Amino acid sequence: MKLDIIIVNYNSGQYLKHCLDALHKANGIFHNSKVIVYDNGSTDESLKRAQESFPRVSYIGNHLNLGFARAVNKVIERSSGDYVLLVNPDAIVFPESISLMLDFMRTNKQCGVLGGELLSPSGYRQPSCRRFPNYVNVPFGRRSLMRRMFPGNPLSRKYLYSEIDPTKPHKVDFVEGSLMMIRRKALEDVGCFDEQLFLYVEDADLCYRMKQKGWETWWLPQTYAIHYRGETFRTDNIHPAMYHSRGLYRFFCKHYKPSTLTRLALRFLLALRLVYVIATGSLKEVFHDIRFSPPR
Repeated sequence: MKLDIIIVNYNSGQYLKHCLDALHKANGIFHNSKVIVYDNGSTDESLKRAQESFPRVSYIGNHLNLGFARAVNKVIERSSGDYVLLVNPDAIVFPESISLMLDFMRTNKQCGVLGGELLSPSGYRQPSCRRFPNYVNVPFGRRSLMRRMFPGNPLSRKYLYSEIDPTKPHKVDFVEGSLMMIRRKALEDVGCFDEQLFLYVEDADLCYRMKQKGWETWWLPQTYAIHYRGETFRTDNIHPAMYHSRGLYRFFCKHYKPSTLTRLALRFLLALRLVYVIATGSLKEVFHDIRFSPPR
């Protein structure tokens, strides 16, 4: 069983090198799989530092930022492993996690996508699995005003799987692309990431299409990664929020086929949400959210 590990890098500073170092220590996984870094036109020293420390890793990319989905697709087209593992450059994967994910995929043949537990640098759980966005739950998401005003409201907790049992695997709607293992057979059946989703929501879209084809998405909390969420966009509060709002709009139009009037209302509500996120800087607050419990 071959594994391809894909890291899409964009100005990740020292985090890319730390990410590769963690993979290098993951019980032989680094040497028994193909690690590929796709650089999306970084302008910092992140790629150079990684190449100097890990020359055997495959490095591809160009001087343009193609977005996450398109970069991943380009690597998938060039690789041939039975499984694909997506790891964010600002994620530090625990040593046993990849082996446990592979074992789970081999045992559960209908599992097309598998995610793990993401922890903040302080050890708090980050919501790494969610329900599919819909007209009811989006106003209560992580970045919403409603959750800021009423952090314990039931709609937000349901959307974010806040009450999920962190001691056993669960079948969920979708998992974050920050730590996501995908079965190649499922990708061949469903298709790769939607390249019109530049950044964000591409994970939800893929898992939604997986479910339509009969594949399952699971969350395996026995696998861990520390996620330095948002380090790439530390000084940019605007573009990430724009990409996320555009992604949500495409997701709704693609999968729910809203009427013209509903589309106008959706645009208006997403525009209000975007203004709120940018004006309050809540995106940066979300990146360092500690409203979630440490793992048990």
